[in-house]
Amino acid sequence: MTKLSEDAAAWAPAGSVQRYLGKAPKGRGELILWLDYDGVVHCESVYWSPKRGPFFKAEGYTLFEHAPLLAEVLEPYPSVRIVLSTSWVRLYSCDKAAKRLPDALRARVIGATFHTEMNEGAFLAQSRGQQVAADIRRRQPRDWLALDDTDEGWPEWCRGRFIRTHEELGISEPSVLDELKRKLALLNGKGLGFETS
Repeated sequence: MTKLSEDAAAWAPAGSVQRYLGKAPKGRGELILWLDYDGVVHCESVYWSPKRGPFFKAEGYTLFEHAPLLAEVLEPYPSVRIVLSTSWVRLYSCDKAAKRLPDALRARVIGATFHTEMNEGAFLAQSRGQQVAADIRRRQPRDWLALDDTDEGWPEWCRGRFIRTHEELGISEPSVLDELKRKLALLNGKGLGFETS
């Protein structure tokens, strides 16, 4: 049994550098939301076992309990696409991880920060912020936001577009939800101003 949020750090060799030279990714020139699952669309304390799959040890939580709220918040913005930045992609693949989302969110998913062509050890050696930053540079969106419950390793140039969620309440925490709504309105109005460094 492994805690999903700790799983990524467990295999990371120190000093690795991501090397990915695959085909051009989807999302160039679009509005993109990078989406983590644990601590965003449900409580971060998700565990995994081969027999049970993902589960919570504590009672009172449901997997993807805040996903309908995210779908509702994104509904006025049909041009926003989603890139999965969750560790679930490594366990299940992008397609299978996306299938756990409500239809309205799943239809927006255009890819993930992790791809099977990547060196997994090098990918895991990076913080979530570094993984997302590398994917932003690769995809070159028109503008973007990122939802994650950890603020470790996010480059300074990402800070204005990164929304740190509540570890237990995810996006349902009132101040997080307000920030998400405000930044989505800016993103879809005059924009937040894309930069890569």
